Amino acid sequence: MIDHDGPGDARLGRDTRELLDPHHHRASIHVGDRLIVDPDQVLANVAMAMERLDLDTSTPVSIEEDVASLEELVALVDHFAQGPSLVAHTLNTAARVVNARYPAELVHRPLPHDCDLRRLFHADVDEHSQNIARAVFNQRLAQAADVRDTEVAVDLHGLTSQQQIEVFMAVFFLYGTKVGALQNRTGIR
Repeated sequence: MIDHDGPGDARLGRDTRELLDPHHHRASIHVGDRLIVDPDQVLANVAMAMERLDLDTSTPVSIEEDVASLEELVALVDHFAQGPSLVAHTLNTAARVVNARYPAELVHRPLPHDCDLRRLFHADVDEHSQNIARAVFNQRLAQAADVRDTEVAVDLHGLTSQQQIEVFMAVFFLYGTKVGALQNRTGIR
């Protein structure tokens, strides 16, 4: 139990309880100048946001506010070296969600090369990161089995931490684009 001596201690107590609560979405807390991150909760937040987006594509989703803060993503990629795990999890979640609701022939159809997130959403992602994201996204939707983080690591090899985060964000937005197209084509809402 944390002793609550002042307002800062009370907040730390609440934040800590939220981080430890398996039903709460909190994925990190600050303790002094240190950030403590629960990588599993970050991944759970990614999946939850993706499922919510599929249920209502008109719901605005902000990665920073609804999924994971930039600080949490940097910790995951830089300090835990889980960039490939983050991208693989996002790819596998995307495949799980769309395969459960939409016709296979539409799910397996690749996003075209001219699907440019910078043009569609003014996304801040470099061309190389976007091309990698589109390639791994299309590959994953074309296969039945989950992609392993070791496979994604090959695609992310040589990328900076920032570029790995951009690939994750691009995969997330490509998923939203794909879901919107699938819903438009099938009428499923």
